Amino acid sequence: MTDDVLIPADAESRVDLAELLAASGLAEAEVLELVEFGVLETKGSVSGWSFHARVVHQARRAATLRDTFGLNTPGMALALTYLERIEALEQRLRELECLLPR
Repeated sequence: MTDDVLIPADAESRVDLAELLAASGLAEAEVLELVEFGVLETKGSVSGWSFHARVVHQARRAATLRDTFGLNTPGMALALTYLERIEALEQRLRELECLLPR
């Protein structure tokens, strides 16, 4: 994984497939599968795909799961889906806790 690849920080920025591969350390086949599984969202056709810059974080996380736990692409997709769901539930719990009287 290459940490020195600069990715735009604003929410509307987009990166192309080559930039995503360089920034994440994933192989093109892995990215293609993660897109097929619906884990990574893209626009355009395969030859001209572009990704929101926030997808870089997901792709780096997928590479970390692969390297740390030896996961294959379906395993990465499943783990990413559950991790995102857990984070959403934790955020909702924090919001609800703020509504409780003290």
